[in-house]
Amino acid sequence: MESMERYLIQIEDVLENSKTVPFSGKVAVDKELIYEIIDEIRLNLPNEIKESKKILENKEKYLKEAEKRSVVAIESANLDAENIVKDAENKALRLTSDHEIYKSALDESEKILEDAKRDAKNIRINAMDYADEVLSKAEHALKLTAENVTQQNRSVEDYYEKVLETLYDNRQELRGK
Repeated sequence: MESMERYLIQIEDVLENSKTVPFSGKVAVDKELIYEIIDEIRLNLPNEIKESKKILENKEKYLKEAEKRSVVAIESANLDAENIVKDAENKALRLTSDHEIYKSALDESEKILEDAKRDAKNIRINAMDYADEVLSKAEHALKLTAENVTQQNRSVEDYYEKVLETLYDNRQELRGK
C-alpha cells in the first residue's frame, strides 16, 4: 500500500501547487498530470489487491497449521500419560515381594496412578489451551488484516471520488456552467 500512499501524495501535491481560480475556492489542475497518476494507480492497484487476497487465502493454511500443532500436542500428552501409567504399574509389580512392601507398594502405586492421571489431565488441558490460544491469535491477526485492507480500499475510493469531483467541478467552471 506504500505505492498507493505515494500516488495520493502526488495528487495532493498537484492540487496544492495548482493555481487558484479567482473568486472561488477551486483550482485549475494539469489534467494530463492527473491522468498520468491515475494510469499509474490503475497499473499498480491489482498488485495491491493480489497481496491482500494472498493474505486472506493463507488464513486457512495458518489455521490448519495451528490445528495440526494442537493435535500433535494432545497426542504427545496422551502418550506421556500412558507412559506414566505404565511406569506406575511396573513400579507396583516390582514392590510386591513382601506383604508390608506389597501394601506400601499398592498405596504408592495408587498415589502414583492418581498423580499420573492428574498430570495427564493437566497436560491435555494445557495442550488444548495452547491450541485455542494459537488459533485465537491467528484468527485475530487475520481479522485485523482483512479490516485494514477494507479500510484502506475505502479510503482510496473516497479520495478518488473527491479528486474526480473536484476535477469535474473545475471542468464545469471552466466551461462556465
